[in-house]
Amino acid sequence: MDSIFKKPKIGLVLSGGGAKGFSHIGVLKAIEKAGLKIDYIGGTSMGAAVGALYATGYSAQQIDSIITSIHFMDMLTDKMDRKYASFFDKKHGEKYLLNLPIKNGKIGLPLALSKGQSTYNKLSELYYPVADINDFSKFPIPFFCVTTNIENGKGIEINSGSLPEAIRSSASLPTLLSPYKIDSLRTVIDGGIADNFPVDIMKKKGVDIIIGVDVQGVLQKPENINSALKVIDQIINFQLYGEEHNKTKEVDIYIHPDVYSYGMVDFDKTRQLITEGEKSAEEFLETFEKLAQQQGTNPKKHTLLNTNNKKYIINEINIEGSDNFTRRYIRGKLNIKPGEKISNVELSNRINYLTQTKNFNSIRYAFIKKDSIVNLDFKIEENPQSLYLKVGAHYDTTYKLSGLVNITDKHLLLRNDVLSVDLAFGDNIRAELNYFVDNGHFLSYGFNSMFNQLETSVNLGDDNNTSINFEHSNIYNYLYSQINFKNKFAISLGLEHQHIRRYTRTFIIDPNTDRTYFDKSNYLNFLAKLELDTYDKKSFPNNGYLIKSTFRTYLSSTDYNNNFNPISQARILLEGIKTISNTVSLFLQADGGVSITSNNQENLNYGIGGYGNNFVYNYVPFYGYTFSELVGNSYLKTAASLRYRFYKKNYLDFYANYAIVTDDVFHFLKHQPFFKNAKTGYSIGYSADSFIGPIDVRYAWSPENRNDAIYISVGFWF
Repeated sequence: MDSIFKKPKIGLVLSGGGAKGFSHIGVLKAIEKAGLKIDYIGGTSMGAAVGALYATGYSAQQIDSIITSIHFMDMLTDKMDRKYASFFDKKHGEKYLLNLPIKNGKIGLPLALSKGQSTYNKLSELYYPVADINDFSKFPIPFFCVTTNIENGKGIEINSGSLPEAIRSSASLPTLLSPYKIDSLRTVIDGGIADNFPVDIMKKKGVDIIIGVDVQGVLQKPENINSALKVIDQIINFQLYGEEHNKTKEVDIYIHPDVYSYGMVDFDKTRQLITEGEKSAEEFLETFEKLAQQQGTNPKKHTLLNTNNKKYIINEINIEGSDNFTRRYIRGKLNIKPGEKISNVELSNRINYLTQTKNFNSIRYAFIKKDSIVNLDFKIEENPQSLYLKVGAHYDTTYKLSGLVNITDKHLLLRNDVLSVDLAFGDNIRAELNYFVDNGHFLSYGFNSMFNQLETSVNLGDDNNTSINFEHSNIYNYLYSQINFKNKFAISLGLEHQHIRRYTRTFIIDPNTDRTYFDKSNYLNFLAKLELDTYDKKSFPNNGYLIKSTFRTYLSSTDYNNNFNPISQARILLEGIKTISNTVSLFLQADGGVSITSNNQENLNYGIGGYGNNFVYNYVPFYGYTFSELVGNSYLKTAASLRYRFYKKNYLDFYANYAIVTDDVFHFLKHQPFFKNAKTGYSIGYSADSFIGPIDVRYAWSPENRNDAIYISVGFWF
């Protein structure tokens, strides 16, 4: 090299290898340390992702900071904060164990763990400094990458176009990220399948010396394959670790970090892998320094780049490729409009609201800038899958054992609609139908219909602790319009129909029947709801707030008891949880309901007591008292819990609740101290967050009675 090249041009080739590609960063640090100028970069998969960052202008240290700050498994599996879920999904979509597509009348499986939208969003943020450059040879360091045509298995060199799309194409690891369409004719997968170490392409770029960094490994022994991802790793390696090793002879400087003990999906070992790259490059440091001297010029120092937070004024919004979802739906989900100011990073975050719907295979977007004004161009590929089968299961000491089957169909009647039908079968049959036309942050509307059945016993609250058989069934229909605000809270207004049947078989008043009815009426009501949900998780949240408030006016009734008068009821539930240390969380709740009526109508009273999360009608859970043991037309309840987390997802908690139940809550509070006269109840419990859903076992008691009980719940409530 000393005698042949006066000012050698250096080409750098970075192989694919999944997480093992993090070691490329350590090699880049050594190259920078030696003052060596890279004239061309090429790579595959993770090698392409790291190489593109360097070609874009980031320093090796910046790349180190970027990579170590990303939670790769969350990104690669499109795992997102719950805040991006629609309000409809928060209410109705978090109770299933399995979600399977139905294709041509048959149950299918997804193409991959993820559609890769979060990956694309992150790439768009990181490569924003060259967003206006479509020719990769015009980058601060010229660049190319390789992907694989899924139709014929041949490699495709990508050296122009959108850099985020190029890297998403090159790094489409099979079964982890779904295949990607680079144009209308070609669908591609990970470049490593066709050319994992593209030395031959680099040789055609007019470079004099090729530095090749190879992070390919060896096939694992059976005893080391202990997870589904490890199996995926091994299958992909069958192809990757074949002829690619023959290319090492064509490389002038060959570097292979010691990554043989790591797997392609070891994304939690970022620091160790970067260190391995640094160690492997140290022995070539002297060679790098000599080459730098031969180059004769100091390499241009990297400018400290960062993702663009400059806000631009939106001029136009152009949407291409949306057939089953309206422009109003997409804009409503993004909460975006002309004239608004927005940055690239903020837009990337708003895309998550669309991604979370699972209605799109890909959402590509670009800022077409002119000074501080931009046009936003979206190219959307819709998910052709619209029909799903979902299943769940649950056991608790109130509803007993239940199975759940759901059919969900999207854009069935209208472009933005979703139809969801639940059937819960078991000891107490229940069903729910939801039809919702979702316009995002614009006005939406829907129809909700439920059938709920419950057979249990009710303590009459007398001195003898007498209980009776009690059966309740409720048909509920609600036609409404709704406004949603940033998926945090929603306001809905509409008309409600209820058919209520409540009866006992314990005693018979009419000898011509086998039961005694307390109510068997139809009601027509006006119903308004205001709901807020900012919990970070549905089960065992760490932080957030929940509000459920309703105002219902009973307008008319078939009046089974001949005592109906128009009545209004207002109820509000306020609760929140705050994690005050890594393992301890504090939960607080206030819950109250009041009836506004000229006379007491007992059939519409609130029933307080029992264990459960999904009581309908006017039943309110309360530890220490049995189901609906406390009855009145108004109530006020407070509760607090201290929860301790141990051994990953296991919890212990102490729970206390207090309530007054009366026919005149305001008079009671005016003349009686709340806590001195309130009913009390307590519980201690063990809970766990498992693959079948939350598990809860608790002992509850009240110092005022003998109704201590053990409650058990397994699975998501429905």
